[in-house]
Amino acid sequence: MTEQEKKEQDFLKGALSLGRRIQHRFKPEPLFAKTGVGYLKSEGVSTIAKVKTSVARTHAKRRALRLTHA
Repeated sequence: MTEQEKKEQDFLKGALSLGRRIQHRFKPEPLFAKTGVGYLKSEGVSTIAKVKTSVARTHAKRRALRLTHA
């Protein structure tokens, strides 16, 4: 297996893993259930808050490291 094929395999594994993790959130529209048309249901405000908190912490750590090394 070449390096390119390995990268492609890793990408596909990641994509499938993500697809399986969010599959339960896909809600088909009743009228279009047979066609596969639908929407992705939001995970809610708590998930968004967790992501924002995590990003803020990461930025704060990077800022602190820059100040320490400056």
